[in-house]
Amino acid sequence: MFKNKLNLSIILISFFLSLLYSEYNLKNFDKIIYLENGAVSHQMIKSDPYRYLNDGYGVAKELREGTPFLKTGPENYTKYLPAKIAAIYYYLFNYQLFENEEKKIIKSGIHNFYLYIQCFFYFISVFFFSYILRKKINNNLVVNSVIVFLCIEPTIFQYHGSFWSESYFFSFQLLLLTFILRSESWINLFFVGIFLGILSLQKQLAFFYVIPIILYYLYYLNNYKIKKIFSFLLGFFLVLCILGFNNLGRTGKFHILPGDTRLDLHLDLVEKVMMKKNKISRQQFRINEGEAMSKWIDNNNIEIKLPKEKLNKKYTYWEYRHSIINEKDKGLFDKEISKRTVYYFAEYPIDFLQFISKSAIHTILLNPFHIYSDNKYESGEFYYATKEHDELVNLRIVYTFIIYSFCLIGLCNLYRTKNYKLLSLCLLSIIYFYSLVSWHGNTRYFMPNLIYLSLFFGYSVPLIKSFFWKKVYFKK
Repeated sequence: MFKNKLNLSIILISFFLSLLYSEYNLKNFDKIIYLENGAVSHQMIKSDPYRYLNDGYGVAKELREGTPFLKTGPENYTKYLPAKIAAIYYYLFNYQLFENEEKKIIKSGIHNFYLYIQCFFYFISVFFFSYILRKKINNNLVVNSVIVFLCIEPTIFQYHGSFWSESYFFSFQLLLLTFILRSESWINLFFVGIFLGILSLQKQLAFFYVIPIILYYLYYLNNYKIKKIFSFLLGFFLVLCILGFNNLGRTGKFHILPGDTRLDLHLDLVEKVMMKKNKISRQQFRINEGEAMSKWIDNNNIEIKLPKEKLNKKYTYWEYRHSIINEKDKGLFDKEISKRTVYYFAEYPIDFLQFISKSAIHTILLNPFHIYSDNKYESGEFYYATKEHDELVNLRIVYTFIIYSFCLIGLCNLYRTKNYKLLSLCLLSIIYFYSLVSWHGNTRYFMPNLIYLSLFFGYSVPLIKSFFWKKVYFKK
């Protein structure tokens, strides 16, 4: 009984700390800042968070005006669920996102409960996970260590007081793991599929996580494998149908993959490699690609908003995409860009291999300071050029080394104790999520792996405790 109370105490204390942290961020950074070029920006809500909240606010407005849910929302270009979570918030609380719609000036003081709910959802997910973990792992020290890691590890904790999509993704990961560990009944596997579907709607990189989970079940399920995997896939595709029918209602076409699944490699890999190889700016590369895509648009009679008389202005391929009127044509545009991506890979394989190798190393560097720098600086590009960034990198390297050392010890202990099932699930998950983002170089994309590494961390603590206990014992 005491052990359960200890777990609950850790979770409750961490939950209240996350509320205080959220309140601190809102008090200090929930405000508009004026940039040097005369534009305005919200100090916390910018970049991806701005897209989620702005799109969600648009959906809430459409719902108030009587638009059916399946016909609401903009193009499904990126993550689906974050905007819908924001839409529910604005709709239920009847909040207006902007105090000035024309200038897009975001209101202050309306997002307190948004962050409070986010914090609550994460820590209630930790509670359910701890409950099932205690049933499956017969070692209180391991379980308590996992819970402490999930509750206070700063790289995870920082996102609960922000508007980025990571906190909810962590929550859905924990709920998915809870059902995977719970039982192997076909009903339970149906809910595994449900939560995997929700996870995929929160971040598109989880769409193909279905493959390692199927591999895991094919090996470890004892009987009725086909029936149970079918139940799992049924739950998964039922959730994805929400996205599919939403796209069907808006565009007349049923599809579930967002546009950035075809464009990400071009935007975040091809651009960087070709900029370096040709010694040109990002803008110049985009203009060069724009010239190629302009010819494609003309050849395929694609209707666009850009004026035919360009007045000597050259548009980027990104501007051409934004100007396409029909969303179906945007899909064709994205396919053409993906073909160009393959072309660049085939033409310059060595350059891409070198870039990906360097990015793969950088991706695993933990960053407990992301939200701090995001709130403090106008943009990531500006922050990367500062002296503070260089100083913090040294701290990050030391911190990363310490965490990974613990996790490596835990991995060895997990193998030593012959818990192959849990070990396989964690390794399959880490390999999957790492392989999908390793080329990018953005350390934030590596964050899903920390949920699985928490189990390795938990298994390291008994070995470390035993080692130091023997040291003390023999000294005596």
